[in-house]
Amino acid sequence: MDDRPIALTIGTAGHVDHGKTTLVRCLTGTDTDRLEEEHRRGISIVPGYAELELPGGRRASLVDVPGHERFVKNMVAGATGVDAFLLVVAADDGVMPQTREHLDVLRVLGVERGVVALTKIDTVDEEMVELAELDAAELLESVGFEAPIVPVSGVTGEGVEKLLEALDKLAGSSDNGRSGALARLPVDRAFVLKGIGLVATGTLWSGEVRPGDTLYTVGGQRPRVRGIQNHGRPAGVARAGARTALDLVGVEAAEIQPGEVLLSSPVPPTRALDARIRLLESASPLKHGSRLRLYHATSATNARIRLLDRKELSPGESAPARLVLQEDLILLAGDRFVLRSSSPRITVGGGVVLDPAPPTESRRPEPGWLEALESGDRSRVVPLALARSPKKGMSARELTLVFPSTPDEISATAKGNPEILKLGDFYTLAGEVQAARARLLAALKKRARERPESPELSVAEARTATSLDARLSDALLAEMAGDVLRVGDAGVSLPDAGEAPPEMEKEAEGLLESLRQTGAEPPAMQATPALRLLLKRGQVVRLDGGLFAASGVAETVLEEIKSACREEGEVSLSGFRDRMRTSRKYAQAWLEYADEAGVTRRVGDARVLTRRYR
Repeated sequence: MDDRPIALTIGTAGHVDHGKTTLVRCLTGTDTDRLEEEHRRGISIVPGYAELELPGGRRASLVDVPGHERFVKNMVAGATGVDAFLLVVAADDGVMPQTREHLDVLRVLGVERGVVALTKIDTVDEEMVELAELDAAELLESVGFEAPIVPVSGVTGEGVEKLLEALDKLAGSSDNGRSGALARLPVDRAFVLKGIGLVATGTLWSGEVRPGDTLYTVGGQRPRVRGIQNHGRPAGVARAGARTALDLVGVEAAEIQPGEVLLSSPVPPTRALDARIRLLESASPLKHGSRLRLYHATSATNARIRLLDRKELSPGESAPARLVLQEDLILLAGDRFVLRSSSPRITVGGGVVLDPAPPTESRRPEPGWLEALESGDRSRVVPLALARSPKKGMSARELTLVFPSTPDEISATAKGNPEILKLGDFYTLAGEVQAARARLLAALKKRARERPESPELSVAEARTATSLDARLSDALLAEMAGDVLRVGDAGVSLPDAGEAPPEMEKEAEGLLESLRQTGAEPPAMQATPALRLLLKRGQVVRLDGGLFAASGVAETVLEEIKSACREEGEVSLSGFRDRMRTSRKYAQAWLEYADEAGVTRRVGDARVLTRRYR
């Protein structure tokens, strides 16, 4: 196993038949044309992948993407998530239409670092090489890219050493920052292997995956990872940038399809996003409400574009927009996507996700929200994100889905802001917590004042009093428990609550003595505060029909029921009525009380003792 991290993910790009696959085979020894049709036609149809050992000892993952115009969708899938490009331009052909479109795709995906390989130099003279080099330099200049141009032959190996050195230099300056993030694997292939089971493949965008990990899908499946391969070799861990194959269990083959995304923790899918989109200089003007095809990772769907600050976007310009999607996608802030028109089928632009989950009830984002996201300033974004759901709060992980960052960075930002407070695992605005605390204390004081015999609020009532979401309310209760609140099985109360005033104690004493005197035939009465105090203390029991009896009397009656059952084997309503010399109403109330107390159970028209009291 070779579990070294992938230092760089490199995506090849270029026109069909410019020698990308041949060059990759020369660099890596791997033939990335894995399909029979690709060998027959001499072009790449789907992305191919190979591991590249760089001169400095670092590992790189090389994605050989298709060059034919019909396969641009697969080119987007392969190019999404790469760190740098290897643009292939044939010396005998120069820059061609798909060369330009591939570079456009890389531009809108934010891949601006790379190397140009001037291939097939073994087939032309030196003058043709110089002309092709000038052509490639003009192309780079036209889009504002700076990249070394290395003449090379994938057949003879000439120039390959210099090309590797140029790529190694890119790897040395690369920091994709994705190793500690959420693990995310867009699936480009899923198939069943005899003796192994379901296998899903893709390039791991971020995070790490290990055998035994449970992953999550958009549809709610939770497959478990049984084994891992990196670039065709068994591995103990899959790291960001690696070409990864996962052996999955606990999921049916039909439930994992190309376009699926495997995640280390659940991420809600979206059908709308706010983004900054940019049109290519070669595109036509884009009107508000236009429909385009959106490509992201290994997925594609139709999208309606709603421009947020204008009616039309001119070529070469950018603007904030809301994109309404036809199908669910898994998107995170900072993700890049490509936009293509359906007629003609060309790349027209792309964008970067700012808010992957805008409020559906609003057609426009809150003032300043998108500007804060674009600023890259966490100290601005975090308070605004919490203000969008102040009564719910957000965990550090949830905040990382809003803004590209790590939980530690979120924690550091929150600690430095007095307006932010952490309750348990959740961050929220300090002012919201203070208001919730005040509402809860006011509700408890009112309860203690109006019902001193029962001053507790149930947990549900306490949550309602705070006006917070249940999870944030529970965190507040836990934080206040102790000196400020009593939280127990009886509910939530103030520490000094529970002492009845002297006049209520006197009323309760008189009521209890009266119930003792009435014995087994107590009167029906309303549950007054004094009576509820006796019930809470266990000095009085409740019978059906609004009857209340002293606990001592209840114990005597239960003993009489036990004796009757032991003597006769059972007791009927009429038999117990006669035995107690009371009315049917009282006899029935006491027998039902015995049932509720677990002393008896009903069999037909009679009662028998439960096993515990036989």
